[in-house]
Amino acid sequence: MAESGYKQFCPVAMAAEILCSRWTIILLREMTAGSSRFNDLRRGLPRMSPALLSKRLRELEVAGLVQRVARGGKNDIQEYLLTQAGRDLESLIEAFGNWGQKWVETDATNRALTWTYTSIQTSKL
Repeated sequence: MAESGYKQFCPVAMAAEILCSRWTIILLREMTAGSSRFNDLRRGLPRMSPALLSKRLRELEVAGLVQRVARGGKNDIQEYLLTQAGRDLESLIEAFGNWGQKWVETDATNRALTWTYTSIQTSKL
């Protein structure tokens, strides 16, 4: 999260302080798609360093968007689950994806883009 922050009593500014750090929205996209374990998240975010991933997960946990759950067992597996506040962001993540698909054009990226939020939602069923 931003260390300095906007220091405004405006809902948009307050949400931006939590959500607009680098990689945060993309991390939330992975989590809404169903990834919950650290290594699964790393595979979905291959250019994000493990240290930054850990930091963002801690920040989202402090913000109340993510809950860390120990699944026990011999490997002491940790899962990161969206809280209700985190799940409430799914429509925002979908809107980001729709906007990007409509308005952001790059040479080959849009033609090669196979991910859509809708297909991820369908795969959850």
